[in-house]
Amino acid sequence: MLVFPEVGLVIHDLVDGNSRYIDDYLKIYENLFPQYIRYLPLMRQRAEKKADRSVNERWHQWLLVMNDNPVGIIGFLYNQKRNVGLLMDFAIYPEARKVHAGENVLFSEFVLKHSMQQLLEDANENRFTAPVCLAAEVEHPALLKKYEEYGYVKFPVEYFEPPSTPELEKVGDKIRELGKMDFGRMYIGAFQIPGHPFDPKDSKIIKTILLAFLEDHYQLPFDHWLVQKVIHEIPV
Repeated sequence: MLVFPEVGLVIHDLVDGNSRYIDDYLKIYENLFPQYIRYLPLMRQRAEKKADRSVNERWHQWLLVMNDNPVGIIGFLYNQKRNVGLLMDFAIYPEARKVHAGENVLFSEFVLKHSMQQLLEDANENRFTAPVCLAAEVEHPALLKKYEEYGYVKFPVEYFEPPSTPELEKVGDKIRELGKMDFGRMYIGAFQIPGHPFDPKDSKIIKTILLAFLEDHYQLPFDHWLVQKVIHEIPV
């Protein structure tokens, strides 16, 4: 649990057997990400089961509680093999988005920066000084614009989000429906870790991030059409 009394914020990380507030987390997710409710069983599983430290992806599921009221969530992971963070879910109720957590710092930016601090700790445990970045898929242009205000850099590739992960298919009860879903058009890019900038034009870094998503998270084979497409679009 993380406590920030200056903004009345408490953060509960609902993983590794910490499931006390998972229903609050899932309620917010269902309200703000109704198109992704197929992932709810996975989130509950991550909260209820002991984490396997041998797996590549180290998950965090933060429930944001302000003045005793659940107001948002942020789900992110640390990829130990590639030393990058992946932002998977970030949603805050509209009334909380307007809250300032310091001079000219909105609540959402405050939370984002602390998630990057968590990734720094994860990287340190993995014997790295810092993660390369915090990468994210972004669906809507308005969100892309807001993220860019927080330091997000979009990569110059045409990217599509796969409809599911093998992890989801193991717990889902609607496999046929998953099979009918299509790849969704997304932007892809990354936030710089404060104090540890990276070159957003570095082709090796872009490739690392793309593979962290497509090869590691979605577990697409390297010869999959999407993997080959985005790899060949990386500027040399």
